[in-house]
Amino acid sequence: MRFVDVCGAPGSGKSTLCDPLWMPHELPIQDRLPPAAWHDFLNEITRLFFLIKKHPTIHAAHRMNLRSIRKMATVARDGPFKALGGGREVYIQTGLVQRGLGFGWRMNDMGIDLNELRHYFRLMPTSIGVAVTKCDPEVVKQRNHDRLKVQATAHENRDFMVPLMQPAIELATEVLRERGIRVIEIDTERPIEEARQSLIDFSRAEVDYPTETGPDCQVEVLSPPPWWG
Repeated sequence: MRFVDVCGAPGSGKSTLCDPLWMPHELPIQDRLPPAAWHDFLNEITRLFFLIKKHPTIHAAHRMNLRSIRKMATVARDGPFKALGGGREVYIQTGLVQRGLGFGWRMNDMGIDLNELRHYFRLMPTSIGVAVTKCDPEVVKQRNHDRLKVQATAHENRDFMVPLMQPAIELATEVLRERGIRVIEIDTERPIEEARQSLIDFSRAEVDYPTETGPDCQVEVLSPPPWWG
């Protein structure tokens, strides 16, 4: 299955755009090791975990990376899960780019040179391209504060991450474009259906660069990375 990797700051509209297309937990995730082709990428994640090991949210970073790697490996393998799409042949949700941004805001928080993050995006498996959700920083801040007013989302106010993550978003966009990967910025302040249609149109494009999906992804790495669990 091909995929569009959606990313952005907390409150920038990722869930609003993506969830009507693919719910976050809609895809059954295979309990398998990642594809062998992702070996160097996994080693880079191991290195980044070492860099941020003293950050207070390191356990959350482990948990979120484990889930995203398993999820995106399932998508890349295709197999029987394509049938779950009901004709949706492209998976559109947050994935590997967002995890890179997670490393980025933690590195900024710790004063680590963000250039240490470049190799992550150089090695990161890609497919159709990357969509970055964009809106005014004050709008993002307000959306995060609004989450405090609802009991179900009160724990999701992450406005402190926004300024820490922005440099990582800029770096990711730069590196991916250097690789020739298609990147689209989607303004989520405009009507949401219009913004979602832009995302859908982007997902329908054919690409002329190699993508890390399909039958070759069936071969697993020989051994799990040290953070696998």
